[in-house]
Amino acid sequence: MLKRRSFIRSLFAAAALPSIARAAVPARIVIPAKATGAVIPPTLISLSYETDNLVDPRFFNAANTGLVRQFRRLNPDGILRLGGNTSDLARLAGFQGTLPVLHPLYRDKERVQPYYDVTPEALDALAGFLDATGWKVIFGLNMRADNADMVAQFAAIVRAKLGSRLLSLQIGNEANNYHRAYDQFHAAWERLGRRINRGDLSGPDSGANTDWVQRFSRDVPDAVLLSRHYYRDAADKGSLDDILRHDHDFDRDIALLARAGRSHAHGFWLTEVNSYYRGGLDGVSNAFASALWGLDFALSAACHGATGLCFQGGPRRSIESSLEGHKTGGANAANADIVARIDAVTSNYSPIGGDLDTGFAARPLYYGLVMARQLAGHRFYVLENADALPDVRVYATAAPDGSVRIVAINTSQHTARTPGFSGLKAGRAVQAAPLRAPSLTARTALTFGSDSGTLEPGAEWQLRYTSVAPVSASGALDVALPAGSAVLLHVQA
Repeated sequence: MLKRRSFIRSLFAAAALPSIARAAVPARIVIPAKATGAVIPPTLISLSYETDNLVDPRFFNAANTGLVRQFRRLNPDGILRLGGNTSDLARLAGFQGTLPVLHPLYRDKERVQPYYDVTPEALDALAGFLDATGWKVIFGLNMRADNADMVAQFAAIVRAKLGSRLLSLQIGNEANNYHRAYDQFHAAWERLGRRINRGDLSGPDSGANTDWVQRFSRDVPDAVLLSRHYYRDAADKGSLDDILRHDHDFDRDIALLARAGRSHAHGFWLTEVNSYYRGGLDGVSNAFASALWGLDFALSAACHGATGLCFQGGPRRSIESSLEGHKTGGANAANADIVARIDAVTSNYSPIGGDLDTGFAARPLYYGLVMARQLAGHRFYVLENADALPDVRVYATAAPDGSVRIVAINTSQHTARTPGFSGLKAGRAVQAAPLRAPSLTARTALTFGSDSGTLEPGAEWQLRYTSVAPVSASGALDVALPAGSAVLLHVQA
């Protein structure tokens, strides 16, 4: 005979699952008596923008209250990484030295790529933006120009203007694209950085080069953090099926690099990360599926030891500039509603949508990252059978107040699942905050918690849980999880 179970009958009013609630539950996921895994850093959920957004000092500016609000709501302790391909075209305004002529790295290679200026006024505005958001910055300096004088002058003014708001300086972005061997890169890094105090330098900020990070860790033991980038693949190789598959191979890379990061003050970071490079895949990177991917990716990375994840984003024009003019989509939405206009001007994968003309709003990926952020400061439980159900990803954490949080993600496109848990304290109250949308391809009508959120600029949102059935007398808890959805459970201490 089965003991009485505590069922959460349905987390979605529109998707009741009585047949699932009556079905037999597979092997339960045991919540251990003690959490012994990694602690989720407060900086985990962070953002990356192209440096050329500094060209207009109104963008990263305390007066840009719409963007300030989105940053603060995402994470009051986040880190803004400024870098990307455009960081290697940035020139310090007023620099008098000679810089080489640069050409595109990927296409139309005979064309000349112009430099753009970063002014002291833009850095002053950035400092105000960081004060308004409570964020710090990782700032990338130009390596391709190969001018040690400009690097030294640039570093000096960034440090002077940003002060304690500066977490780290990096030299170069994905230098593996123009320095084909690590030794060549490291020689250039040492040459350009020789006149800079190393107290806040980090790197190597490479692409998919795990070996570069390991070697950099050994060669630059005083680096304040280690960094590299991650994308699943190119945008034209992405799909809905692909984004819903967990990347187990990269889990091993993160664990390997996190071990190397333990000897550095701020650990190991993915300073540029998102679903698909070349701006993301329209209809996938900007749809609800990306929220489930981002939630799972962020928690898995933290579980394996990552300190921070800077999700790449920003206006479409900035990302296309970084891609040397490669077009990423974006319909003419001049006469459309505000959500469509924001979608048109925003890179496909950006967590925050909008620009100075449209205002700023949360996009689907943002919702998954907000859910992951709720676990900051918690310690993971090590779960022995977390993969008990197909298409279901489960994470459990111990909060500082002794309560338990459980995140369950069902990436199946068609099948509801009922993950079951045991080892919880009998009779404890449970609250649920579902993450839902009309479909995995939906771009609007997303909801996290019981508050019907909106993607429009200026919308207010607050996480509200719904009380559900308590933990059973045997310490068991089952949750009916509709296809293509997630839930955050709060089990009282």
